[in-house]
Amino acid sequence: MKATADPLVDLFAQKVATRDDPAPYVPPRQDRAAILERLEAALQALGVRLRNRRHTMARLCLALAPHPRRTAVQLADELALNRQTVTAALAALLPPALLAYEKEGRSRYYRFTRAGEDWLLPLLTGEAGPGAAVEL
Repeated sequence: MKATADPLVDLFAQKVATRDDPAPYVPPRQDRAAILERLEAALQALGVRLRNRRHTMARLCLALAPHPRRTAVQLADELALNRQTVTAALAALLPPALLAYEKEGRSRYYRFTRAGEDWLLPLLTGEAGPGAAVEL
């Protein structure tokens, strides 16, 4: 592009020359608050939420993520929530097939399903937006 004597013309010429260039990539925030916001929005998009319990479901997903399986009691202790809240949250994550459980004696061990793991990972890394679909 040839420079002119008028800076306004130069700026406009630059704008026209680069108007079809993709926007610069801005990586998603990876702090805990941003991850919780993405998870909360994705859960709401699935219709999964607890009344008056902001981020409880998202915190539960984060607490369960690094473990192969956990009981509601273990998760309640880790999150400092009562067992009834955690049990209700876990039950809400069963219908969209994000979680499954196995019974051993009197305990239920919850784990992410394959679909749940595939849904969660892109949300944690920021590669998927909150409306990420769950494929079963």
